[in-house]
Amino acid sequence: MLIITGPPGAGKSTVAASVAQHSSTAACVEADWFWTTIVGRFIDPWLPEADVQNRTVLRSAFCAARAFEDGGYDTVVEGIVGPWMLDVVADTLRDSSPVDYVVLRPSLTSCLSRAARRPAVERVPGHPPLDRSGPIRHMWARFSDLGRLESHAVDTSTMSEDETVRAVLEARHDGRLRVELPTPRS
Repeated sequence: MLIITGPPGAGKSTVAASVAQHSSTAACVEADWFWTTIVGRFIDPWLPEADVQNRTVLRSAFCAARAFEDGGYDTVVEGIVGPWMLDVVADTLRDSSPVDYVVLRPSLTSCLSRAARRPAVERVPGHPPLDRSGPIRHMWARFSDLGRLESHAVDTSTMSEDETVRAVLEARHDGRLRVELPTPRS
C-alpha cells in the first residue's frame, strides 16, 4: 500500500491517479471522498474539535483500502494523512502488507496558487474544492516539520506531474518510502 499525502494544493489526487496507473491491478482510494459522506454534524476537518470525526473518516478510508488490498490490488491512498494519524492507519491495517508513505510538499506559495486555480466544480454536491487561504496555510504548517519522517517529503514546487510521479515511483522502488507504523492498539 502506498499513502500519498500532503497539504491541500499539493497535487495528491493528480499524482495518486497517475502512480496507480503504473500497476496493472491498482486501486486508488480518495480519502477526501469519505468526508463527503457526512451529512449531519460535519466539522471542518482542520479545526481541533474535528479530531474524532477525522479519525473516523480515515479509518473508513483505510478499511476500504484494506479491502482492495485483500482483493489483490496494489492500493494507493491519497488524502490528508499526516504523521499524527498514522496510529489510525496502523490500527485499521493491522497485519496488512508493508506501507509506503510519501508527503508531497510544495512551497506554501505553490499550494495556494494551485488551490486558487482549481475549477469550482463540486465532485460531490455540497462539497466545493478547498481554495480558502486560512485552512490551506494551517494544513501546510502541519506538514512543514515531519520529524522522523522528513525523508519522506518531496518538494514538488517546481516539478511537473510526470516528474513528481517519477520521483515517487523511484523512491518507492528504492525502498525509501517504507514507513514503520506505530504498534496497533489492542
